[in-house]
Amino acid sequence: EVAMNRGSPFTLISSAVLVVAGLTSLTGSASADPPSYFDLRDVGGENYVTSVKSQQGGTCWTHGAMAAMEGNLLMTGNWAAAGETGEPNLAEYHLDWWNGFNDHNNDDIDPPSGSGLEVHYGGDYRVTSAYLARLEGAVRDVDGQSYNTPPARWEASYHYYYPRDIEWFVAGAGLADIHLIKTVIMEEGVLGTCMCYDSQFLQGYIHYQPPGNELEPNHAISIVGWDDSKATQAPLPGAWIVKNSWGADWGYDGYFWISYYDKHCCQNPEMGAISFQDVEFLTYDKAYYHDYHGWRDTMEGTQEAFNAFTAQGLESIKAVNFFTAVHGVSYTVKIYDRFEGGVLIDELCSQSGTITYSGLHTIELDSPPIVLEGDDFYIYLYISEGGHPYDRTSDVPVLLGASYRTTVESSAEPGESFYKSGGSWHDLQTYDDPPWTGTANFCIKGLSVAAGMRITPEAGLHSSGPIGGPFLPASQAYSFEYRGAESIDYEIEMDPPVNWITLAGPTSGQLAPNEPEEISVSINTNADLLEEGAHVTTLRFTNLTNHLGDAERLVVVAVGDPVQQYAWSLDGNPGWTTEGDWEWGAAVQGGGEHGNPDPDSGHTGDTIYGYNLGGDYANDLPEMHLTTTAIDCSGFYNVHLKFWRYLGVEQPIYDHASIRVSNNGETWTQIWTNEAEITDSDWVLQEFDIASLAAGQEMVYIRWTMGTTDGGWTYCGWNIDDVEIWGSTIANSAVDPLNEAPLALQLRAMRPNPAVGAVSLRYVLPTEGHVRVRVFDAQGRQVGLLVDEQQRAGEHAATWASSAGQEGGGLSSGVYFGRLEFGEEVLTRKIVIAQ
Repeated sequence: EVAMNRGSPFTLISSAVLVVAGLTSLTGSASADPPSYFDLRDVGGENYVTSVKSQQGGTCWTHGAMAAMEGNLLMTGNWAAAGETGEPNLAEYHLDWWNGFNDHNNDDIDPPSGSGLEVHYGGDYRVTSAYLARLEGAVRDVDGQSYNTPPARWEASYHYYYPRDIEWFVAGAGLADIHLIKTVIMEEGVLGTCMCYDSQFLQGYIHYQPPGNELEPNHAISIVGWDDSKATQAPLPGAWIVKNSWGADWGYDGYFWISYYDKHCCQNPEMGAISFQDVEFLTYDKAYYHDYHGWRDTMEGTQEAFNAFTAQGLESIKAVNFFTAVHGVSYTVKIYDRFEGGVLIDELCSQSGTITYSGLHTIELDSPPIVLEGDDFYIYLYISEGGHPYDRTSDVPVLLGASYRTTVESSAEPGESFYKSGGSWHDLQTYDDPPWTGTANFCIKGLSVAAGMRITPEAGLHSSGPIGGPFLPASQAYSFEYRGAESIDYEIEMDPPVNWITLAGPTSGQLAPNEPEEISVSINTNADLLEEGAHVTTLRFTNLTNHLGDAERLVVVAVGDPVQQYAWSLDGNPGWTTEGDWEWGAAVQGGGEHGNPDPDSGHTGDTIYGYNLGGDYANDLPEMHLTTTAIDCSGFYNVHLKFWRYLGVEQPIYDHASIRVSNNGETWTQIWTNEAEITDSDWVLQEFDIASLAAGQEMVYIRWTMGTTDGGWTYCGWNIDDVEIWGSTIANSAVDPLNEAPLALQLRAMRPNPAVGAVSLRYVLPTEGHVRVRVFDAQGRQVGLLVDEQQRAGEHAATWASSAGQEGGGLSSGVYFGRLEFGEEVLTRKIVIAQ
């Protein structure tokens, strides 16, 4: 993008802003002449423009879009209606990092990075529309505004905003549609546009590029008003009031004028005049799409197309969004259940209407169909004029319309998109057009919400405390509603019933559609009498009418302190996944350009996991992870992570280290990041309560992250040792006080398995008695005696350290067997050792 040309501050354009006489509302008609002067910063005393920003790098295109969305949020009142305070402030840099067209991230290729635009070096409003249409969502500045390091892509705490319509306009020859554009500004707010910034076109912060000049656009801006009588360098008067993104000390307090007759402003077909409308807090849960990169080309002459999808859960398809290439289009949307023998059959819904202006449009369905997980469904779209927009591998200007461009790769598979020609359906991948064969999909998306009965929050209640209490948290409120067309009957019950929690609220009855109810779950004084260990019940929400959305929430009271369940001394390599300079090995003192050098030994032993064991981390480092194998915590409650760290990292504004947890290896929750510079000079114990993420989960992953870093100072980074998982197991009572079903003898799955160094054998005794736990090799020879004693009823655990400290220590890799002997019963489990 062009460099900033900072000048002395001038008087604010609107220092004597005129209030439009007779303008009683912001709505108008394209057929009526707009006023000769208009300024969104003062409409009857109301300001519909957010503060001037100061961008970095080539991010003007993100500013142009977000400024328009912010203005619309002010105009509609949707910002305040969503419970936000202050003025709208959306994150330009989240869009800049995660738009999917750049070398930081392109999910349409595998792996999802490494092609496209260089981050901070350009894009356009179509790039923005693709990002928004697939429900990435514009996030607030406080959520994801980070220029030097990529902000998190998704976080549960983020607030997402979605424009239901994005419309494209051009003023046209002789400014034929300038009144239409003015009316759109009055009705919908700030408008995104573009220009070619060049000093030869700028006089006193008035810009005019003659139509005959060949320079292409290189800057994006936003229009907030106009003055028909403003004299410019153009032969005729008239100019737009424009908000720039170079700070309030540039131009007229951050604003300037641009002629109606400028070559590109409101005239460029890609970036002319773009209106982001009906911006609202995002209410959809998921988008079904194949066109990751949105509208890149148009199949003209085609009226009928459909996309095939497979439902990923129990969902209601609430809306469809798609692009129209021209103004004045009639459409019909239908959703079908099957496509067989070249025919769409079993229509689920149908809706028709008209769309006045070209762009992205969201159509809320009057009768949204419900789909079950694994169901195939097909979204059909008829468009009367202009053809069907589609995605494809395409070139995108590096700086809007710069002379150098870059290819952005898209991908597509057979069976995703179809078009009708000659009365028959044809797979789009068979279309004979070599420049994009195999990369194209139609821009037809389904927007869904979780269907049936929906309960929030998704987490259960995990309470803990000493014997006799108190137990915290002491309560949890659950909201539940039904998403469907008719009322349902429901009930909420405990399984098994226990006397240490109290339910308050309507636990049975009739639930009307989209009218939420609430119950609370509280730990009562009976919990003070519970013995040490975890006490568990399940709260079952049952839809008695059709069972759509039946759900469970675990309720746990963990009494007393957790005990160690796993320990990785790191004296052996556990085989965790490493990226970049993460490695297992001997601690070798090094680095320390700033802060302290790496340790010269582990917390115990010599070997550890570290990032660059013998030196500092690198400048300009992307995130690099150390990730454990799956840890089985299915029988654990009150789960804690403990480990020893030796860490050196700069302030988080420049560099950061973090820890994340996942129960599927894909979706990560950050549990810690440095809030200041850290310069450890000795090993430091870190402990985290991860019960909400790990309790009762069969697969738990822990991830240590090094990065991102800037181009300045470097420190020694992460060093970790002696990682442990602690947790409470089911209390030793043979029966629950309100559930007389006795426990059964169990030998549970080994963890970890395959194991390196140590494996945990967990077992449940139905009564008190003598128990023996032994380990045998594949030839039947005993290699470990772990337990040989009288034990109480309940859950127990024994650890077999295959590398040291047990009979048969130092065993080689191979298959072994854990054996539980209790009275006449014998249970056996296979153990795999991978040294």
